[in-house]
Amino acid sequence: MRHVIVWIISSGIVGAAFHALGWMTLSASLVVSLFGAMILLRLGPLWAIPPLAFVAAGSLLSENTPRDAFQVLANGLVAVGFALIGDVGGYMTALSVAFGDTVATEVGTRFSKTARPITDLRKVVPAGTSGGVSVVGTSAGIATILALSLYARLFGEPLAPILIGSTVGFIADSLIGAACEGRWKIFNNDLTNFLATLIGGTVYLLLRV
Repeated sequence: MRHVIVWIISSGIVGAAFHALGWMTLSASLVVSLFGAMILLRLGPLWAIPPLAFVAAGSLLSENTPRDAFQVLANGLVAVGFALIGDVGGYMTALSVAFGDTVATEVGTRFSKTARPITDLRKVVPAGTSGGVSVVGTSAGIATILALSLYARLFGEPLAPILIGSTVGFIADSLIGAACEGRWKIFNNDLTNFLATLIGGTVYLLLRV
């Protein structure tokens, strides 16, 4: 019982710190605290390290406003769902998709002025355009996915399903963004991110069968 209280308090402190640093809105920090407690209680502290790195890296690289609750939910809901059922591989796959996409977007926007639509690589669009990819951004995203996959493998999780599922989800994010965002009101970046993590997690499950 004591460790449960410790994990809940720890998650609350981390969420409050993210808000104090200006990385998240108050509502987002509350969601992060809830997600963190769930991850700690179901999987343990070892698997709380990757999402902490995700938030830190994404926030330090970003030049945008603090992340809101919808962004946190879109990026983390599938991963937390896997955590709740005790599936570490699925959790790491969904997290890797979101982490890789965030790094790719932030690095690509910061270090490249242009991008190319994943659906038509002959065209050139401004960096940060939905569905746009750049060499530097994509390389950073893939490197992030590989690092997280190797982290999971280091602690006994299967490498191939996580790496493949994460990569498919990562690519799906750009494809969905290019094909759907801006065409329908319901399709914004949050929905794209959620669907990409869901696709990555689904591919992982199919490969584990």
